[in-house]
Amino acid sequence: MRVFLTIFLLGSSAFLVETANNCAWFVGQLQCSDSTKLENVVVEIWDKDRSFFPITLFVDDDLAGRTITSADDNGTFKVEGCASDVDFLFVKNEPEFYLKIRHYCKGKAEVTYAHPRNMKVFVPETNDYFTKHPIILG
Repeated sequence: MRVFLTIFLLGSSAFLVETANNCAWFVGQLQCSDSTKLENVVVEIWDKDRSFFPITLFVDDDLAGRTITSADDNGTFKVEGCASDVDFLFVKNEPEFYLKIRHYCKGKAEVTYAHPRNMKVFVPETNDYFTKHPIILG
């Protein structure tokens, strides 16, 4: 009886849980007081995972995509990534993307986080917020 009840509960919960899959394209501009430091900058797109305590202790944000700038890029970047978040009880939980930028603008390793004004711009649209609002490093 206990096994039957467990299988029934797990099976019925599958109807209440779905996954929201989305992808994002970001383009933008990086700025540094020393423009030679805009080469080999790592721009990553991450998905913020929200959860409820104590589950938060076991849930990390997800890396969705990465790009590395070159000398020819002049600080411009294009990065894309996909992620999926679990919907609960008919509440849609779409991925919330943000950028993590690893750079040496001031001569030492630094990390800059950038959150676009509208995080929920998904493919086929391109989020170009950082083209009009460059990310200042360091």
